[in-house]
Amino acid sequence: MCYPASFELFPDEIILCVCQYLREADVLYSLYNLNSRLNTTITGYCRHLNLMAVSYKQFEYAVFHVLPQIGSIVRTFVLNGNWETIINNELSSVLFVSHLSLLFPNLQRLIVKWFTSERFLSFVDTLQGFSQLMELDIRFLRGNAAGLLLQKVLSANNSQLSIVSFDQDSVDLDISDEINMISYPNIQELAINLTFSKLIPCLFVLVPNVRRLHLNIDELSNDSKSKLVDGNLSSLVYLTIFQLRSINLFWTFDEVAYLLKAMPSLQRLGLDMRTDDKRLVTEKDIMTILPASLSKIDLFIRYYFSKSKSDINEEHMFSSTHIPVACLLDEPRHRFLIHSIPYDLNSAILTASISRQMLSGWKYMKQIKDLYIYDITSTAEILLILQHFRRLRTFTIDAKDKSEKLIVPKESQSIDLKLPFLKQIETSGIFELFSLLNVAPNVDYLIVYFDCLKILLDDELTCHLLQTRIIRLNIMDWIDIESELLQRISQVFCSLRHLVITLKDATVSIDEFVLKIISLWKGKTRISIDVTGVLSEEICKNLRQWIIDHSHIKTEDSFTVEYNENWFDLWF
Repeated sequence: MCYPASFELFPDEIILCVCQYLREADVLYSLYNLNSRLNTTITGYCRHLNLMAVSYKQFEYAVFHVLPQIGSIVRTFVLNGNWETIINNELSSVLFVSHLSLLFPNLQRLIVKWFTSERFLSFVDTLQGFSQLMELDIRFLRGNAAGLLLQKVLSANNSQLSIVSFDQDSVDLDISDEINMISYPNIQELAINLTFSKLIPCLFVLVPNVRRLHLNIDELSNDSKSKLVDGNLSSLVYLTIFQLRSINLFWTFDEVAYLLKAMPSLQRLGLDMRTDDKRLVTEKDIMTILPASLSKIDLFIRYYFSKSKSDINEEHMFSSTHIPVACLLDEPRHRFLIHSIPYDLNSAILTASISRQMLSGWKYMKQIKDLYIYDITSTAEILLILQHFRRLRTFTIDAKDKSEKLIVPKESQSIDLKLPFLKQIETSGIFELFSLLNVAPNVDYLIVYFDCLKILLDDELTCHLLQTRIIRLNIMDWIDIESELLQRISQVFCSLRHLVITLKDATVSIDEFVLKIISLWKGKTRISIDVTGVLSEEICKNLRQWIIDHSHIKTEDSFTVEYNENWFDLWF
């Protein structure tokens, strides 16, 4: 006689294989405390813990009942700053008020997302008492960063951090004039966005022992750059890896030489910048400023030539024997895009006009994880460029004419595309996306404009791909709150966990709109909803009760809701 198998009796290897297809919160909520053997298996699996994109009920259970038991095992934790304003006080006291070191005494890496700079400034003070915390990974930090924020971060956890990173989506940082030559010798790796290039000398003082430094400078004007070469620059004698991304400033040969002179031990160099100084794209000149220790260089230089000069006919001058490069002509902008081969940095911003000039193959671009293509005039341009990028994780496409529908021409359908690692697609314009979604089986996050989404939902093949894959959907510039598109979304996106809708007119009343959204997800997956717009004052007085009175959500249900700064947020 055959007996039905029990999941609890499966070998650890099979259980762990199943767990890898689930979110950590799903595992903790469904399997933890079934028996001691499962607890041991799950505890080992949850060393790296992320509680985002889950229902509020799962989140609440994990924080109250599981984290206190497994906290000593957790090595990496993801903390969302948006949680603090919407979760109840008891949950907040666990994650934001008390010291996290009590909950996670052996934490090694903390990832923080979506904090405001003002709140993060005070939160950093709670990062004390961790015996093993070495890395602070900061993402999507927003607001106006105070001058002392960087120094507070570098000295967090009693100056025991060695790795600090701000992603490129975080706010640009200033450096206070009050540093008084204070340094943080504990920092060995740093990625940062600076407001001005003139702050580089101050930064070098702050981190004298840094070994890996990534700088991103989005400064637009050249007003502050005159001071860069004139000032004293401390040597970073331990620095072996340096990357500079500054695509809005015109850099000169002398400025780059000035920086490199302070890096005597440099082994890897990455430069992603713009210039009109021909010496920066001439091999014999570049070789004179590179440190003798250098073994690898990655370049992406936008070289602007004068309309009156003959540079446009001198493409051969950019060839190199020591640094293999590709040279792409972007004639509408009077510039060459010159990149090293291979190009081993993590991100790239390309204009669609160079789609037919790129070298064949994809391995020379295999390190690129984030790609942004702009001024797109046809979908063919997207596909021609994409064939060279097979390890993308995020992809953004920006049409030149936002009102024109861009479809895939038949002659482009044979282009060989493979995007197995792609997770996020963001569009600005109206695009057909079937050919893209069809080769990207792991996309689960879609950012799209209202007009584009209407086109996507008119195509049944596209809808089939969206149905089970997308768990987070951001819709920009929603135009008609009476539109039947909302019902269509609820029918197509069966696995949706998070819906964000930004109205084109943020002054529109959304009372009925949010109730309609809630009603359409009755009996489906629990979902969190964020909508911009205006809620009636009377409703805001007791928002939770209003939701209970006008929807299927009951008093005893686990959910939280708030309305703040024109945002309605429901986490169910």
